[in-house]
Amino acid sequence: MKAIFKIALLSSVCAAIFGCTPKADPVEPETPQVQPESRTLTFVLPETDSEGMKTAWESGDQIVVHGEYSANQVVVTLESGDISSDGKSATKKVDGLYPYKSDECSSTLYAAYPAEAVANLKHCFYYSAFKNVNAQLLAACNSGDTFQFLNLCGVLSFVVEGDYDSYTFIGRKDVPVSFDTYQVKITDTEKNLKQFLQNPSTSIESTDLVADGVTPNTLFIPGGLDLTGGFILRFNKEGKAVKGITEKEAVAVEVGGVLDLGDVTEHLVEAADDIDPSLAVRIDAAESANCYIISAPGLYKFTAVKGNSMDAVTGGDHAEILWETECGIEPVAERSIVSGVTYDEETGAVCFQIPDPLKPGNALVALMDDNDQVLWSWHLWIPETQPETIMYSYMTGVSMMSRNLGALVDTQSGAVADSRSFGLLYQWGRKDPFPGVGAAGSTEAAAVAGVTTSVHEGAVTHAETAAMPTSIINVGSIDWCTDRDRMDWGDQERSGSKTIYDPCPPGYCVAGRKQATIFTDAGNTLAGWLYDADNGYFQVGSPVSTLPLCGYMNPDGSFVAGASIIWNTHMDADTANLTYCQLVEGGSSKKGQKARAIGGSVRCVTE
Repeated sequence: MKAIFKIALLSSVCAAIFGCTPKADPVEPETPQVQPESRTLTFVLPETDSEGMKTAWESGDQIVVHGEYSANQVVVTLESGDISSDGKSATKKVDGLYPYKSDECSSTLYAAYPAEAVANLKHCFYYSAFKNVNAQLLAACNSGDTFQFLNLCGVLSFVVEGDYDSYTFIGRKDVPVSFDTYQVKITDTEKNLKQFLQNPSTSIESTDLVADGVTPNTLFIPGGLDLTGGFILRFNKEGKAVKGITEKEAVAVEVGGVLDLGDVTEHLVEAADDIDPSLAVRIDAAESANCYIISAPGLYKFTAVKGNSMDAVTGGDHAEILWETECGIEPVAERSIVSGVTYDEETGAVCFQIPDPLKPGNALVALMDDNDQVLWSWHLWIPETQPETIMYSYMTGVSMMSRNLGALVDTQSGAVADSRSFGLLYQWGRKDPFPGVGAAGSTEAAAVAGVTTSVHEGAVTHAETAAMPTSIINVGSIDWCTDRDRMDWGDQERSGSKTIYDPCPPGYCVAGRKQATIFTDAGNTLAGWLYDADNGYFQVGSPVSTLPLCGYMNPDGSFVAGASIIWNTHMDADTANLTYCQLVEGGSSKKGQKARAIGGSVRCVTE
């Protein structure tokens, strides 16, 4: 989803004081120290032209007036006859007042609105405290018999349309937006509009939502907004987040001001795409790659670089899930394997969400530019069981994975090969995988949610293939790549470093010829050899390695069943379009030569 939601910075917020402790609560005397008074008091609303703020008193409005003790505070209920013609002020006789005198100010009475939000401590002094409610909060001290109220809140306003029953507002980068108790100190000499917050929180949950696309929703935040890291706004249905937006730029609104987001409906993305990068776990700390193995639900991220390099992918605008597959014939639900993906332009990270419960499968995610063109793509491998790394016989200095790249489980002997053990297919030298067949002996592709494999006619460059990760390159008798340097997957014998086109996860690479003699030598003459055409697998080596006859893909997108091609890094020096591989078909295994445009399997070895 494109990051198109931008809002302006409206104004700065007043300074906040966190960590203050409210005044100690002394023992209340048995009887008040002063006699109660009756006074005619006038309550004046603050001047404001901000939409969403209270501009007129109404009949039934209730105001709390207090002196020193909350036990003696009075709730004043306004009636229509108390209110001025313009609604800006209200005057009413109030009985039972206990003024509080202090050397710090000449004020003796203090007022707070609305009464249902007041949560004053037993010993009030000149403080007014409020509980956590979504309401415009006002406070004042008296000047004679008049209270000139001050706004204590900034307002967030938005319109939305959809089937939602609540929303969640979150301050990014741990900026608090909510509290259990909010306390201010307002006298004629001091106006501390955020004197104390008890249990500040970075989120607000509200069921007070109208989602008709017309009615403004208002969220009152005491002390105003100063969200240096931006915010997240999510809309929920029956307790589950459905849609959301993330604003990563700093936003602010002063006390008494309004941050009007307007109609946010068209800017909403799937909630799973609304990922806060600060909550995501980095998976490329040890090494970057074109493939990452994920083994548990959660939020993850990796830096958008080209394969196993430090070359940043530039020009990114948004990220997308290109396809998902469970490697079988059953239909795949969209976003069942990777539930969301986003691009954090600030850090250059691709962030994604793996749902709970985890659904084993493979997915291809891509970073796109603002014209929806793929800049680079990455394979997310979510296996059902974790692959082992085994030192097989006839190998030189490295261990090999117990399954093909992209396989969800190991191939088991004695039963028909499970398509989940087949893995994915690769044109030699390319980083991007293609789904294989969906069943043993089949020539039908595994079911995919998202973009299916297409065919591109004619040879291309490596840079061009990066922009077409779901297209297999179909060529005649020529190489699919027009700018080959023979090092696409590393040097021929595999003694050099991993390349940016290597498709293996961190810590692994494509095997060189000398490292993969278990395959490239005549496999059917080695220890452990077994070929089971009926069940669709073969075995070789010691300890025995069981591999599926998973088929391979022709450059035109068709499949060949009952065979297996496993690539290594060694190109044929004599024939320009061929590369060496292990070719298993018809009961034999040999070092074969196949066109690099064919889609074959990869068996990763340790770097």
